[in-house]
Amino acid sequence: MDLPASPAPHGDGRPLALVVESETGRRIETADLLAGAGFEVLEAWSAQTAFRQIERHGMLRLVVVDADLRGAETRFALVHEIARHRPDLALIALSDGPSPAPGALPEGVRFAVKPLTPALAREALGQLSG
Repeated sequence: MDLPASPAPHGDGRPLALVVESETGRRIETADLLAGAGFEVLEAWSAQTAFRQIERHGMLRLVVVDADLRGAETRFALVHEIARHRPDLALIALSDGPSPAPGALPEGVRFAVKPLTPALAREALGQLSG
């Protein structure tokens, strides 16, 4: 009996990023910006799909999270959960809302107003590469 072939290694050597955004247009826009900056990009539209992607992809390096994700218990809830489960990941929290109060985000999490800018995407890549 033949065993199924192993899946090919993920990607082409570019760092792997995950975009977590419930709004399809914004998710695609953010994914495109990250890809343009040099990332290989996965997408998730809910906390559940985000954790599934995080579990499946051990090589993940960056997660860009909608701080106000639909269905989340509280603002920044998903950011805190990801930071607790995978402290090795770089995290960027995006929001249309106000900036978080000091100490509201886990240490090292970057906050930015939506949309993600090309400059921030390139900066994130530079920090992971450096």
